[in-house]
Amino acid sequence: MVNKEFLKRLNILYVEDEFEAATKLVKFLNRVFNNVYLCLNGQEALETFSKKSIDLVISDINMPIVDGLKMSEKIKEINSNTPIILTTARTETQCLIKAIELNIDSYLLKPIELDILIEKIYAICEKIEALESKKILKQYKEAIDESTIVVKFNTEGKITFVNSQYEKVTGFSLEDVKDKIFNFNSIEKSSILSSDILKLLESKKFWKGKHSCKGKNHKKYVLNSTVIPIRDSNEKIIEFICISNDVTDDEGLTKLLKVELEEFKDTLVSKSHLLNEYKRCLDNSSILINLDRNFRISNVNSRFLELSNLSINAYLGKSFDEVLNNEEIYGEIFDSLVNKNIKQKVIKFLFKGKEKYIDFTFSPVFNEESEVFEYLAVGNDVSKIIELQLEIEKTQKDLILTLGSIGESRSKETANHVRRVALYSYLLAKEYGLSEDEATLLKMASPMHDIGKVGIPDYILNKPDKLTQEEFEIMKSHTTIGFNMFKNSERRILKSSSIVAHEHHEKWDGTGYPNNLKGKEIHVFGRITAVADVFDALSSKRCYKRSWDLEEIKEYMREKAGKEFEPKLVDLLFKNINKIVEIRNKYKD
Repeated sequence: MVNKEFLKRLNILYVEDEFEAATKLVKFLNRVFNNVYLCLNGQEALETFSKKSIDLVISDINMPIVDGLKMSEKIKEINSNTPIILTTARTETQCLIKAIELNIDSYLLKPIELDILIEKIYAICEKIEALESKKILKQYKEAIDESTIVVKFNTEGKITFVNSQYEKVTGFSLEDVKDKIFNFNSIEKSSILSSDILKLLESKKFWKGKHSCKGKNHKKYVLNSTVIPIRDSNEKIIEFICISNDVTDDEGLTKLLKVELEEFKDTLVSKSHLLNEYKRCLDNSSILINLDRNFRISNVNSRFLELSNLSINAYLGKSFDEVLNNEEIYGEIFDSLVNKNIKQKVIKFLFKGKEKYIDFTFSPVFNEESEVFEYLAVGNDVSKIIELQLEIEKTQKDLILTLGSIGESRSKETANHVRRVALYSYLLAKEYGLSEDEATLLKMASPMHDIGKVGIPDYILNKPDKLTQEEFEIMKSHTTIGFNMFKNSERRILKSSSIVAHEHHEKWDGTGYPNNLKGKEIHVFGRITAVADVFDALSSKRCYKRSWDLEEIKEYMREKAGKEFEPKLVDLLFKNINKIVEIRNKYKD
């Protein structure tokens, strides 16, 4: 939950040309924020933005002088990180597309529901607060870097960062020491910390003391150091930072030699001890699963058991493919490991009805004879990251469905038409052999197949009689219009949408439009959408035709296989006709 005191000091720019509605919302916003600036048009808002340090912009789209979209574009040019919420009473296609391209944070329809607005504002303000905290921490870091020697090392003891002061004192650059083991004697492979110090750090306390460091010119230094464990939001130690001052002149060479002699005596013991310590640190910081050579589970660590909420006995001796419950993913992992390769994969698990995503790296473990001894899976819980990605994809999908519905509504067709086409396309894509990722991408893009109809006159779109040749040529241009709307986008969904819009009227025998593509010259997304769209069009009543019964449709599709449609896709349609009909009945007009 965002801090209320933090909210009060944010500067909010509210842009709305309807003065009465604006003053009401400003009163509401003033309950949360101390500084709310009201502007009645985009030009006035840009002037205010240039003078004030604005944290959040809430703006109408349709305004005099400079509209909301042009204003937003100017603001993003000045500061691309400024969050913007746009409001409008209309669902203009171009506005939605422009909002996507400008990376607008949220898009609300009028009349504005205050609870939804405040929810959006709070979500954005949480991001602003997090960024501000990050900026402050960065300044602290810069101050420390300028005044002290800083070394970072990970939970395995490997150096990941040294600052310029370290390079100046020791003569070693980051490239020289990166991934080497940090210790109190030198940068050579040796023990990371004594057991007492390690226990202290693991209890999330600081360690302070002196230690020696060998420079590139073999000169010895004595450093007065503080080692600090760095924790994440779950209080888990993710790395260590050693902050030091050079106190070589205060220490005698005799003392330094004595320390080195004592540590040399303990080297063999320390190395043995460290192997166990590294294993324990890894066990505490990551998810671990051990598999024997038959891919049966021989051990799982406490981190995995905490996520699954099961005991270790539920897993020991169990085949890993049973735990995965996904033949495709198991096959990928199996093929990599038996060929002695490393495999990285994000895997979804269902624990007690809750989805968890773990980013695993699978690796063979070899014995002294370079034979595979076992397999080790090391993973991290990335559920929050995946959930955020899924939320972004859901937002994009909702926008695509909205745009697709707008396109279909021009020709008096229903929103359920685009939903049915999307679901038919997904089903056929999976049956055709496309991956889950490709099939899902097509499901999100296929609703845009007729978006180009926004550029076709109503008298042609809704004409009940047969079109003249001239009218048909105009109608055919909707494929090119749809393609041009999205062809320059860098977003996967919109790029795929441009392909679907452009090629869903191409025919298998090369007699389609707009480019007379033939066979597999037509993108598979276009081939699949063509079958899905025609099936649904024949099943539905239109202003110029009745709905056909199922046998009539099957006869037509059978006749057009090899002419209009890829024969394999027609066969898959018939094979899955019961599922197709079930979708049609569920989403009736």
